[in-house]
Amino acid sequence: MTRRERVIAALEGRAPDRIPRAYTAVPGFHHNHPGALERIEQRFPQDVVGCGYRMPEGATQGDPYAVGTYVDEWGCVFENVHAGIIGQVKEPIIGSWSALSSFKPPMHLVGHGMEDVDRTCEATDGFTLSALPLQPFERLQFLRGTEVLFYDLAEQSAEFFKLRDMVHEFNMAQLEVWSRTGIDCVFIADDWGTQRSLLISPDMWRELFKPLYADYLGLARQAGKFTYMHSDGYVIDILDDLVELGLDAVNAQVTCMDLEELSRRFAGRITFWGQMDRQHLLCFGTLEESRQASRDFFRHLASPTGGNVVTQMHIEPSAKPANIEAVLEEFAAIELPN
Repeated sequence: MTRRERVIAALEGRAPDRIPRAYTAVPGFHHNHPGALERIEQRFPQDVVGCGYRMPEGATQGDPYAVGTYVDEWGCVFENVHAGIIGQVKEPIIGSWSALSSFKPPMHLVGHGMEDVDRTCEATDGFTLSALPLQPFERLQFLRGTEVLFYDLAEQSAEFFKLRDMVHEFNMAQLEVWSRTGIDCVFIADDWGTQRSLLISPDMWRELFKPLYADYLGLARQAGKFTYMHSDGYVIDILDDLVELGLDAVNAQVTCMDLEELSRRFAGRITFWGQMDRQHLLCFGTLEESRQASRDFFRHLASPTGGNVVTQMHIEPSAKPANIEAVLEEFAAIELPN
């Protein structure tokens, strides 16, 4: 199988020739372990590759992973006090609703930076995702501030809905362009969970945000694209909704949820695109714990064919290279049905 075929087989619940791999490391890991990821990639090549997108020059200012300030393409200013990870927005640009009348999403950037996308997708046998994630909830937090946004969600003023719909309109315009490119999969990313629950009630999520995801997944499906959604934290309360909407793969912190319940309710219904436990296991676990976690992940979440799982890790600065290799070795050793 090619790398693209391998990932597609897993997403469709068929048996790939081996379990697909996708992993990324923040700059802080590269600083702490120079050359480690490159050596790991030589042993365990990835099946998911970049799509060739480049942010237009001048759209952002600064380095999001460096100490200091970074201004993203929306004009949100992130303050960073720790090199190697991303900072936080401390002074939202719509701190009061009076600023909403003069605010405009960066619609002028839609479709730009994609000059090499089709060429890159055609030249690779790897599986490609859209480079810019659709993230309505997180974008609203960046624009309003997290604490203020929770008040907005409770009050549900006309201004809140106007801003939500502006963000959604931008996302749909962006998605329409991505859907016409050669990418394989649309990328959605919103962190909805704490360690123990959703950040808002499931009913509020269904009322205010599920319709947005329905639009994204519907448009992607019409264009023949797979769909992948990242969300940290406990999200089992909305997984049925995401399956109903047709989401192909979820990248979730499965260790924040009950693995037995995930297995019973969702194995074979959606692809679990990782994650291996990046908070504890990869940073502080033993080699045997890393191997056992890999076996448990596959045993609980793979479909009977051996499909519907992807080996995925988000590698933090304090992760141990040996644990990363142990996970990859264990997944590579799993024998799949013919």
